[in-house]
Amino acid sequence: MDAVALLHRAQEVGLRIEPMGKKLLVRGPKRAEAVVKLLAEHKAEVLAALSLSFVDASWWRERLKTKAVQWTIGDRNGEAAKRLAWGDLENEWHHQHGKRWPTWQCAGCDALISGSQALNLPDGNRVHFEPIDCLIRFGKRWRGAACEALVAFGLEPPGLDGDQL
Repeated sequence: MDAVALLHRAQEVGLRIEPMGKKLLVRGPKRAEAVVKLLAEHKAEVLAALSLSFVDASWWRERLKTKAVQWTIGDRNGEAAKRLAWGDLENEWHHQHGKRWPTWQCAGCDALISGSQALNLPDGNRVHFEPIDCLIRFGKRWRGAACEALVAFGLEPPGLDGDQL
């Protein structure tokens, strides 16, 4: 069983997992007992995945700091720089880990592209050219997934007050 998929499943059922040396500290609802048993059966793989996640998390935190400093050059205030840096990280995460749809399927509405005119996106995904709703839906979907992943690494998204841009 894939340890990362198992960790995602554990998160979905409300479990919180922390590595404690060579043990796993698992907290959560009783109804998730079956997933806890799976975690115990695959403890070595889960611990390895958690250690890699920690390395990834520290890399993304440092990357956010670096990007924020880069964006402060010029007349930008700290909050604007943080928002721009966050957007950069969402783009990077999506480029590295984002879902890719088959070329025959719209990444916005999941329907067949078939004979419809399509927009080929830089990440390799495609969306229906008309209506624009497919492009908007896909953008919200991948940015949401990227934001969720970055938050899971312990990063905090900046305030998104558009008046400060």
